[in-house]
Amino acid sequence: DLLELLYLGPSEHPPPHWAVYVGSGQIIHLHQGQIRQDSLYEAAAGNVGRVVNSWYRFRPLVAELVVQNACGHLGLKSDEICWTNSESFAAWCRFGKREFKAGGELQAAAGTQHQQQYYLKIHLAENKVHTVRFHSLEDLIREKRRIDASGKLRVIKDLAIVDGKE
Repeated sequence: DLLELLYLGPSEHPPPHWAVYVGSGQIIHLHQGQIRQDSLYEAAAGNVGRVVNSWYRFRPLVAELVVQNACGHLGLKSDEICWTNSESFAAWCRFGKREFKAGGELQAAAGTQHQQQYYLKIHLAENKVHTVRFHSLEDLIREKRRIDASGKLRVIKDLAIVDGKE
C-alpha cells in the first residue's frame, strides 16, 4: 500500500509525506535525501495517515513488484536518487511509470500535436472545484505539495477526530 502521513499542526509544517508499506509495521520512503526503511510508528511520530492507493489513475503493479521496487533502492542517497520527493518515489514504486522520476516525461516529438496532460482537481468549497492542467506529472505533484503545505487543504484534520475525541 501507499501511505500518506499528514502533519496536522500549523501551516508551516511540511507537506504530506508518502511511503510504501512493506509489511510488519515497516515502510520504505524517501526521507532527507535517502531511501530508507523505518518503523511506520516512528515515522508517523503521532500524526495521522491514510492509504492513498487510488490517487493516481494508473494500473498498479502487483504487490510483490511494488515491494521489490522499494527494497531495490534502499540506501540510495541524494546524488543517486532520481525522485524529487517522497510522493514521486512511492508512486513510482507502485506504478513503475517513468513520469514519476525527475525529468522522466517524454518530450513531444517536434511537430506532434499530442502531449500528455495531467489534471489536478482542487476542491475549494461546497460544490466548487478548480481544475488545473499540467504537461508534466512532476509539476502537478510539486503544485499539489505546495497547496498541501500552505494549509488550504487541511480539511483532513476532521479525520483525526474519532467519535468526537481527538
